[in-house]
Amino acid sequence: MKHRALIIEDDADIAESVIERVESLGHDHVWVKSQEEARQHLADGGFTYVLLDLQIPMHFGRGLPSIEYGEHLAAEIHQSPSMQGIPIIAMTSYGAEGFNIAGRLFEHGVVDCINKPFPTTGRTLASVIQSVLERTYRKRELATRNLKPEKPFSGGELVFYEDRIELCGVTVVTGKSCQMWGILDRLKQRLDEKRYKAFPGSALAGSGQNSVAGSIRDFRRNVSEQLGRELGLKVEAHDVIETSKAGYRLNAQIAVKDLRNTGSRLRVDSRAIGNHDPVNAGSEDPAIVRQNQIMALIRSGERLRVPGFAEKLGCSYTTAKREIDALKADGRIEFVGPSKTGHYTLTKAGKS
Repeated sequence: MKHRALIIEDDADIAESVIERVESLGHDHVWVKSQEEARQHLADGGFTYVLLDLQIPMHFGRGLPSIEYGEHLAAEIHQSPSMQGIPIIAMTSYGAEGFNIAGRLFEHGVVDCINKPFPTTGRTLASVIQSVLERTYRKRELATRNLKPEKPFSGGELVFYEDRIELCGVTVVTGKSCQMWGILDRLKQRLDEKRYKAFPGSALAGSGQNSVAGSIRDFRRNVSEQLGRELGLKVEAHDVIETSKAGYRLNAQIAVKDLRNTGSRLRVDSRAIGNHDPVNAGSEDPAIVRQNQIMALIRSGERLRVPGFAEKLGCSYTTAKREIDALKADGRIEFVGPSKTGHYTLTKAGKS
């Protein structure tokens, strides 16, 4: 299927940068500069994803851009009959991907966010686009099979990176500027070896106790949806953040790992073959462990595609795809055969 993007960006220089990345992926696109122009294309349909600058003008060349217009447009896109199920990627230079606004944006079809200026390594715009399209395909595939999250959540690693926080290898917070980042950073403090310290809402508030309650509510809902969709896990409201008489605290089944200021941009999903306990996983770099496991599976004669590796490793489709892409970039594996029936194999470099 040929992908087609609706790009909504009023800055010509940024739009040119976005278009180059979209075209490099082999995707078609339509570029508009305002909320008004975008509306004219909603009925057209035929788009597979939307790249939305959150701070856009209502009318191009008239009036000032506003993040409010971007939020309104996201809601319009989400409600448009011809855009049903089309993922929206928000582009912002204001850290608005944080949960203060993301809680509302997620309800309007926004599935991921990326800060401007776009990173040139690691979590680039192109990688975010590919990840979103893969997740969307996976979600639709699960929906057609009428699958529901059935496996109870039994704990996992909450990993802090420079630009995101992951739970069980799935990104659950992006952007240090959002309130939820600060809340989790505080809640990771331990009372002792078995328990985390509890904090009242007032001690976590950056902008009022009610805001803390709302952010945690949105976080719980988002975690339940994301881990259910990507990992098939049934996450209850208090499985990650508990509410006690003393306030909020992390559930004891959560293991915290802080990889900030380590120079590492690798994702973590410590559920390895033969060890599905992310809490008690070893200290070796999880990404390297997964890549070695993928290599070992191929050497053993397995003829697998991304879903097969995800199942064998016990990780999400997105995580498996990320490690496979890293191995391909290193020239150690390659895909052979038709796109729908082929599999991954070792290259000459990978065999040596």
